[in-house]
Amino acid sequence: MIKVSHGVRRVLKTVSVCAVLAAPLAACGPLQMPLEDRTGNDQWVDTQIKSGILGEFSKLDHTYLMDVNVDIWKQDVMITGMVDSKAKYYDVTSLIKQDTRIKNVYDHLVVADEETIAAYHQAEDEYGKNAVPTDSATQSVSDVWIEGQIKALLLAEKGVSSVNYRWQSVQNIVYIMGEAQSDEELQKVLSIVRRIKGVSRVVSHIAVA
Repeated sequence: MIKVSHGVRRVLKTVSVCAVLAAPLAACGPLQMPLEDRTGNDQWVDTQIKSGILGEFSKLDHTYLMDVNVDIWKQDVMITGMVDSKAKYYDVTSLIKQDTRIKNVYDHLVVADEETIAAYHQAEDEYGKNAVPTDSATQSVSDVWIEGQIKALLLAEKGVSSVNYRWQSVQNIVYIMGEAQSDEELQKVLSIVRRIKGVSRVVSHIAVA
């Protein structure tokens, strides 16, 4: 796995955001991704919702593009990340709730002081040096590393369709949404995530088809 620092991660995220914003959505038509258990129309609407939110973020405050995560599955929206004031929190949440196509909003956006956010960013920058600490039980594991482990383990697990899930790790708490095809798959996914080193808690918004 390629090791990515928080600073590089922010750049990569910005690039991906710009790619979404630059896409000529009106001309594309419904997206077709047959491996996902979403209809082409659901994928299309989800993409429109996300591009609209990111577009508003870019107008309002570019820091939202790096500090706020927006994940969408069948018009359900999960918000994670950290902002440094209640005003920014209300900006983000009220903006998202304006889109009437959204069915549910799972709000896990944290308001933290600048010192806490700076310390979090610094910890992520240490990722390349010490992804999985061995010298201290109290030392945090990188969120980048946790997210990478989730991707690898779900992809490799028989009976789990990893493309049907969206997840974020923030301060070692994993937030995950999507759709399982059975209770068995749901429990398998949650068990895998909970066993990953450093995960302190799992917050699930996974539906069962």
